[in-house]
Amino acid sequence: MRKVLKIFAIIIAVLIVLILAALKFAPSFAKDYIVAHSEEFIGRKVAIADIDLNPLTFTVNIDSFAVFEKDGQTPFVAFEKFRINVDPLKLVTKTASVSEIYMKGLYARVIQHGDKFNFTDILDFLAKADSTADSTANSTAQVDSVAQSAAATTDSTTSDSTGMVNAAEIAAGLPINISVKNIVFEKGNIIYQDTKVGSKIQLQDFGIDIPAIYLSNKQTDVGVSFKFADGGDLNVKVNANAATNDVHVGVNLNKFALACGKPYLNDFINYKDFSGFLSTQIDVEGNLNDILSADIKGTVSLDSIVLTETSDKTIGVGHVGVGIAKANLNENDFHIDSVIVDGAFAHLDMFKGGKTNIDVLLKKNAASETDSAAVAADQQLVLGDAPKDSTATSEPKTEPKAAKEEKPLKATIDKLLVHNTTVSASDMTITKPFHYTVSAITVNGSNINFDTPCAVTVSAAFPGGGSLNVKYKGAINDLGNMDAYISVKNLALKNFSNYSHHYTGYPLSAGTMAFASENKIKNFELDSKNTIDIYNLDVADKDENIDPEFTVPMKVGLYILKDKDDKIQFDVPVKGNMKDPEFSVLKIVWKTVMNLIVKVALSPLKIVGNVASSGAGMVGIDLGKNDEVVIDATSATFTSEQYAKASKMTEALAKDKNLKLVFTQYYNPKKTADAYKSTKLKTEFYKQSQGKETLNEIDERAIAEIKDSDEAFEAYAKEHGASIDTKALRKELSAMADKRNQDLLKVLMQQNGVNKKNIKVITAPASALSSHRGKPMYKVTVDVQ
Repeated sequence: MRKVLKIFAIIIAVLIVLILAALKFAPSFAKDYIVAHSEEFIGRKVAIADIDLNPLTFTVNIDSFAVFEKDGQTPFVAFEKFRINVDPLKLVTKTASVSEIYMKGLYARVIQHGDKFNFTDILDFLAKADSTADSTANSTAQVDSVAQSAAATTDSTTSDSTGMVNAAEIAAGLPINISVKNIVFEKGNIIYQDTKVGSKIQLQDFGIDIPAIYLSNKQTDVGVSFKFADGGDLNVKVNANAATNDVHVGVNLNKFALACGKPYLNDFINYKDFSGFLSTQIDVEGNLNDILSADIKGTVSLDSIVLTETSDKTIGVGHVGVGIAKANLNENDFHIDSVIVDGAFAHLDMFKGGKTNIDVLLKKNAASETDSAAVAADQQLVLGDAPKDSTATSEPKTEPKAAKEEKPLKATIDKLLVHNTTVSASDMTITKPFHYTVSAITVNGSNINFDTPCAVTVSAAFPGGGSLNVKYKGAINDLGNMDAYISVKNLALKNFSNYSHHYTGYPLSAGTMAFASENKIKNFELDSKNTIDIYNLDVADKDENIDPEFTVPMKVGLYILKDKDDKIQFDVPVKGNMKDPEFSVLKIVWKTVMNLIVKVALSPLKIVGNVASSGAGMVGIDLGKNDEVVIDATSATFTSEQYAKASKMTEALAKDKNLKLVFTQYYNPKKTADAYKSTKLKTEFYKQSQGKETLNEIDERAIAEIKDSDEAFEAYAKEHGASIDTKALRKELSAMADKRNQDLLKVLMQQNGVNKKNIKVITAPASALSSHRGKPMYKVTVDVQ
């Protein structure tokens, strides 16, 4: 008996050794067989350095695997090392267990040309090899039909109302449990090329890290990361629950180089170069059953965006940052924390023939194809000639499902800021090209939304010290009701000389303009008050070498329009319904100007006055006294006339670098306080009578026209005059004097030849102010450096 047992033990041992040996050496035979017959299997050559199976740990190792391109030499898909570890003993507990899946050096190169890929031949080869596909098609269809019927009657626990299958419940219905852990891919390199477009996207250091996959009510964590060869890196974190279908996705894209998209731009625009970076930090949290209801939040930023046109001019922006507090597509709800635009720059070039640089930039064929497709789609909808289903009449009619009611758009931007922005314009359609740059463009807005009124302010700087300010209040989706105020100050008209030269033959030689416009729109009824103030507008001699578009006696016209102080000032009230096709703001303005010319031309006193004062004007601007600029000490701002007179005085600095100008401000504090008290009373009286909290230039003009003898004002002043503190008034006057100094210095510093060393703007000492008996003014003294 013992001998029998011994022999049996020896036989079992031999069998185990043979099985282990078979398991050890079988992979080598499998490797050789796969390599030898790979072209029979997939139509491509395959190379495998080694396949190894450890029978004790049940670990399979594959080294240096590659599937080649058609040429049999260039790798298509490859990897350096692959390892998978399974535990067959756990099958006893009805568990398919994979304790590790590891891959190093994954390489894949996908090439597309039109609708063909570099793996299309593999798909075609496999399709031809499936000789039973046609013969089994009918039976497959029957099986599918049965499967569909079974699926339709399956208990609703395997899917929810949206049809989303619950992975955990499917796993629970399987005869075995599934356990997969430690999935790691590292050092991958994936390339995608579109030969037709000419693009190439390469992902380097591609990696995947999944500690465990849970098909239960437990969180599965997935990490994906890689770098872009052209610049930038991406990290994605996914947390998912197979039982609830809850998912959280975190995307961190850092400085992705947008230049890799240049080949795709070629179909749409003509350009020389494009560069910039995109960064995002986005979190998406929701449920796979209704992914459109997921909440999205995070930040998106664009940096150093530069588009170089074929003309070598550029359009771009230094930084654009968008903070997303919440975005929900299903709820149509978008809440933006902030939109920040810093350092944007753009230009508009107008060419003869009506084209602009935008027309040159955009390719016509892209737009025309899109337009043609849109037109064709519109025609099909109008004509109702959509393809009809021949079997439609045989099918029973079903009531169409009620369209899901679209939720109203809720979009809010808490903060909007655009700053450090510059826009330039060039007009090559006129005799001498016009070039102009608007800088320091700033846009400020808060609580911007579609339904309720919001406030937006815009400011900008013009060449030569001019400025623009715009205040807007209204709802974006209700353009028929809004308030808008526009103020232009100290606009140097000489910069627009080329237009005057082209249209009239007279170049502009001097002049500054101020413009204020208060616009109220209610139910598209416009009530606009506009005032135009032009000082020292002058023209040079007519250019006899050109044929202007309009024959206008500019010198005579200006002579008629100017008053004795060299000013042109008129108000243009505009009223009407903006929906009326006959309504035109330009017609109203032109009619007002014509009426003004006719009125002034018929006044003999006006003509006599101009003749009397024209002598000084023949040699330059009339400053009154050559060393004085009269001001209003009760106002913190300057008029165009005051700016122009002060700027005129600085012309000497451009001719002689040794000169130095000192602008000393004088006003009598006591006399000015009395006048300011009257102005304050008139201002408060005006606010109360007009129901206004804030004032603009239009209001200030109306306040200045209030007479001291006005009965209503006299009563108001008598009642409220004693409540005004004279000491407080003097402090306000001093603060306004300081502000005038700063504003004047800022404008003078932009004139030719002016620098910090040769210009100074100050207020006279207190003793000199107290003894000053004349009008408030800046007295200018000349010194030598």
